[in-house]
Amino acid sequence: MSLSNFLLNESEHSRIKSILAKIQEELQADLVLLINRSGQQIAAEGALIDFDLTAIASLAAANLAATEGLAHLVGESQFAALHHQGNYRSIHITSVARQLTLVLVFRETLVSGKVRWKVRKSAASLDHAVEDIQKDMETQRVVPSGAPSVPFFTDEEIDRLFGRLDAKPNQERKE
Repeated sequence: MSLSNFLLNESEHSRIKSILAKIQEELQADLVLLINRSGQQIAAEGALIDFDLTAIASLAAANLAATEGLAHLVGESQFAALHHQGNYRSIHITSVARQLTLVLVFRETLVSGKVRWKVRKSAASLDHAVEDIQKDMETQRVVPSGAPSVPFFTDEEIDRLFGRLDAKPNQERKE
């Protein structure tokens, strides 16, 4: 199932946020952000919540997409992770659950190898959570055979909502 219509209920969102909170706490990361491939935020944890998460999410998604393009050019299906090292903060971007992206922002005092190890370990927890959510989505959206897949409205209900289609518009004013 595609995650294009990925909807979380409160308990599922809490489960994902608790995984992110654990990563954030263990690494003392400034930000742990889970986004979809188009850059929409799913959940975030950390002190950098005051930053423009929309911009960070969008740029991280674009960065991952560009890197996947580079990977294809050199014969790889993808690169497992991206790491951008700055003077004071670094960013680690990795694909999880095949269709989501985990973004970490952390200080220079944290060793990048530890980040990669922890992310790899935590990705399995996120994969399991997403698989469970997908299974729930599939079972909840099963339409009984013969039932319409879209809501059914009577003609009277449609006329009340939108007005009658065969009604003549007001005649133009003659001057």
